[in-house]
Amino acid sequence: MRIKQKRAIRRMRRRHQRAWLVLDSVQGRSECEVMDISSDGARLVIASGLTLPKRFGVALVPNSPPRECERVWRNGEMMGVRFTEPR
Repeated sequence: MRIKQKRAIRRMRRRHQRAWLVLDSVQGRSECEVMDISSDGARLVIASGLTLPKRFGVALVPNSPPRECERVWRNGEMMGVRFTEPR
């Protein structure tokens, strides 16, 4: 394993916390669970039938402004996202 990969693994924190996908004015918010999170992105568990755009927001605290992100991968209910704005 390369050093850069090891650093990335260390920065990833396990959360298992509730969060909300912030979609648009029609779809509103949808609950999800944050499994892992880092400064660059997160691994989420979402509803299996939920269709998401490529870009959307994730609110880590209820009624807070969302962090903008983009979908990187999805496998069933698991999804990886990259934050598109610095925190």
